[in-house]
Amino acid sequence: MPPPLTPPHKGEGDQLRAPQRQSVDAGSPALAGPVFPPPCGEGSGVGVLPAVVESAVTRAAALLSAANRPAILAGGGARRAEAQLRALADALGAPVVATVNARGLMHGHRLLVPASPSLVAVRRLIADADAVLALGAEFGPTDPDMYAVGGFPEIANLIRVDIDPAQLARGPSGLHLRGDAATTAAALLARIAPRGRDGAARAAATRIAALAGLSPAYRAQIALLETIRDALPGAIIAGDSTQPVYAGNLFFDHDAHWFNSATGYGALGYALPAAIGAALACPDRPVVSLIGDGGLQFCLAELGSLSDAQVPVIVLVWNNAGYREIETSMLAAGVTPVGVSPSPPDFLAVAKAYGVHAERLSSAADLAPALARARARNAPVLIDMPEGRMVGSE
Repeated sequence: MPPPLTPPHKGEGDQLRAPQRQSVDAGSPALAGPVFPPPCGEGSGVGVLPAVVESAVTRAAALLSAANRPAILAGGGARRAEAQLRALADALGAPVVATVNARGLMHGHRLLVPASPSLVAVRRLIADADAVLALGAEFGPTDPDMYAVGGFPEIANLIRVDIDPAQLARGPSGLHLRGDAATTAAALLARIAPRGRDGAARAAATRIAALAGLSPAYRAQIALLETIRDALPGAIIAGDSTQPVYAGNLFFDHDAHWFNSATGYGALGYALPAAIGAALACPDRPVVSLIGDGGLQFCLAELGSLSDAQVPVIVLVWNNAGYREIETSMLAAGVTPVGVSPSPPDFLAVAKAYGVHAERLSSAADLAPALARARARNAPVLIDMPEGRMVGSE
């Protein structure tokens, strides 16, 4: 099993850097105002977007056009540029690695690699590329170097696109284009002649290797996430710091934006209040709170808020009767686990006390029917998922 997935938060001084490479900043006019994404969609936000310098775009397009093994690293900044990203990837024949914040982009596409850039197979794909376009990627330590094995792979031709100059000042150097992801991707596409490359084969091989490199428990949890996705198309999944979310951070091809708190700070108790807010903002979309038994005990009172709001959030409780990730970290460090096995309450009884319908699953096969029943109720539902019944013993 890989090392723990939620290291202590690192500040700006710890951001990953790749020294000894020239950095060229395209520059741009100052922003006239903030850019706010719409709450439920992926369309354009509000604000004035900077335009990148023509010469820098032309140079970047030339580097990508000349590459035999290009790759794209899509971050959260690319979320509102899916059409442009897809067209650019197709023209280049470039695999697209989606960071956690970019999951949901290009769902099911032959060039998509919905896997963490920290995984060995994905790092190999990036290191083998002769040009990499990083589109709206922050290069925070929890994405490209979760396991602290040496930072972002050295790339001969790294092109970074970001709307925020502060982001471009951190992380790996290279050719910097300050601009909106959609506008910049479209400008690059206009300067690139499509040519045949083996990107789809490279992406497929990376997907297979990345998934195969995960533990059986993680693969079972990814299958559970896929069950949620297929049973509730377009669902908003608010994930807490819990095992299935860690698995999804490593590998998950969602059909809608995937957001959670299980990277960086790794906060507990976030998922339920976040899901309530999402359901209020987006009443037409299914909303799931995926949270562990320990995390839910950080915010039990939010079940009362959920009952009062009467929004149809489905609360999925991954119940392993403990803080498994912390226990794993202690064992990996040779420390005797202590304080990691809290006794969970009877969540069905707690939910009933708050007026929330609840049920407990007997196996993974019960999940899809339970989700269908929950969706049909159009009211708050809690589903307790004992880990041993869902994936067997670890």
